[in-house]
Amino acid sequence: MVSPGSFFHVALNVPDVEEALAFYREHVDGDCLEHERAEADDAGAEAVEHAALSVGDKRVYLFDRAPYEAAGLVEDLPYGVLHFGYVVDDVDAAAADLESAVSFVMEPTTFGDLKIAFFEGPAGERIELIEYLE
Repeated sequence: MVSPGSFFHVALNVPDVEEALAFYREHVDGDCLEHERAEADDAGAEAVEHAALSVGDKRVYLFDRAPYEAAGLVEDLPYGVLHFGYVVDDVDAAAADLESAVSFVMEPTTFGDLKIAFFEGPAGERIELIEYLE
């Protein structure tokens, strides 16, 4: 069993980041923390448009496609909830604890200043484990 330190975010795959950003700002008082558009020469995980909002005490990430999808680490993903993200102290240890009980969609991978892994819940929902690297 893994004991996350905190529930950090939900990530959504949306067809129009601008439209979704306006919706969350207008209807649930979302505070835009960042909004970045992909440049024409961006490739891999950088070739995405995304926005991060603070809604209540959690974050909502809006992506036109997930960075791990753009990087070719997973197949094309449908619109809607991409995953829920939980912070853990050690992604490798958490993955080892879970490996016999769950199906990993993406094994522990260093992604910028994070180590992340994704596994599936009983209905196929994706759950992200996040470790902040120093």
